[in-house]
Amino acid sequence: MLNLFLRPLRIFAQALIGNDTPRQTAWGFALGMMVGLLPKGNLIAAVLAMMLFGTKVNRAAGLLGIGLFSYAGWVLDDFAHRLGSLVITWQPVQPTLAWLYEQPLGPFVGLNNTVVMGQLLIGLYLFYPTYRVSRVTATYIRPRIHAYLMKYRVIRWLRGAEVGAQWGFEG
Repeated sequence: MLNLFLRPLRIFAQALIGNDTPRQTAWGFALGMMVGLLPKGNLIAAVLAMMLFGTKVNRAAGLLGIGLFSYAGWVLDDFAHRLGSLVITWQPVQPTLAWLYEQPLGPFVGLNNTVVMGQLLIGLYLFYPTYRVSRVTATYIRPRIHAYLMKYRVIRWLRGAEVGAQWGFEG
């Protein structure tokens, strides 16, 4: 019963001071940025979210990226619409987009939507810079956060409770 109440706290503490590498943290944040920018009602956003939760990346950083960039995506919708309109109406890609739309899952991909196309292009353009900045940030800031939080007995207890729960000792 105690495990039910402490699990969210343990997950939060483990996300902050877990054993993830800065690379895993950066990948999680960059994938979260892509999911956050895209409108959520299409197959691309669903596949990127499954990649975020199905690979070995820092999910807490990914959720932080989703939260931050969902608001940025809302602000960039007008620009994304104009960018997506330019791409969709560009003559050389129209046969490819028409072929993709005629495929069985084509309408669910959402590339016929100007905002989805624009946000996808913005996300692809920002993916590598976001990865690099978040990797440098994780390299320098995460050890300091770890050292600061490990001073508190509650955090050490929660980490011990996580190990105890994995071994089957539930309170």
